[in-house]
Amino acid sequence: MKRIAYFLLIVTLFVLQACSSGGTSKPGLIPPVSADGPSNSALAGAANARGIANVPALCSGAEDTNTAAFATEVIRLVNVERAKAGVGALTSQTQLAQAAQKHSIDMGCKFFLSHDGTDGTSPFDRMDDFGYPYSAAAENVAAGYATPADVMTGWMGSEGHRKNILNADFTEIGIGYVYNPGDTANAFYHYWTMTLGAQ
Repeated sequence: MKRIAYFLLIVTLFVLQACSSGGTSKPGLIPPVSADGPSNSALAGAANARGIANVPALCSGAEDTNTAAFATEVIRLVNVERAKAGVGALTSQTQLAQAAQKHSIDMGCKFFLSHDGTDGTSPFDRMDDFGYPYSAAAENVAAGYATPADVMTGWMGSEGHRKNILNADFTEIGIGYVYNPGDTANAFYHYWTMTLGAQ
C-alpha cells in the first residue's frame, strides 16, 4: 500500500511539474481607473505642458507591427459588445491611441502591469500630454493576452473593465499594443492599453 501511495505521489509531482514548466504566466488584469473631467488639457495653454512630443521609440526586441490591425479588431469587438448592450459605438481617436501606445511601450519594455507609468504619469496625465481634452475618461490595461479576442474576453469577464467598455458616457477610444518576446521577467509578452474618453 505504501508503494502505491509513493508511486501516486511521484506521478502527481511529475504531472504538476510538467504543467508548470511552460514558462508562461497567466494573463494579467488590474482594476481599471476612470475620472470625470475636465482634463488639464481642457484648460487654456495646458495641453502638452510637460513637453511630450510623440510616442516614444520601442526598446530593442519589442515589436508593434500588429498594433494597427489589433487596435482595429479590439475596437470592432468593443462596438459589438456595446451594440449588444444598446450603447452607441466608439470611434478611434488619435490622441487617445497615442496615450495608450506610450503606456503599452512602457509596460512592454520594462515588464510591468500598472496604470502608473515608470515616469510617474497616470493615465490622465498621458491623455493631457497628448492634448486630449476629456470631460470623462478611463483606462483598462492587460498583459499576457495574445489576440484581440483573448484580451476582450479578459476585459469583458471583469466587472470593472466591462463597466468601462460599456459606459455610455464614452464616445472615443484608443488602443495600444506591444509584443516583447524578450519578456523574461514575467512571461506576459503581450501588453495592452485601452483608453476611453469623451470631450
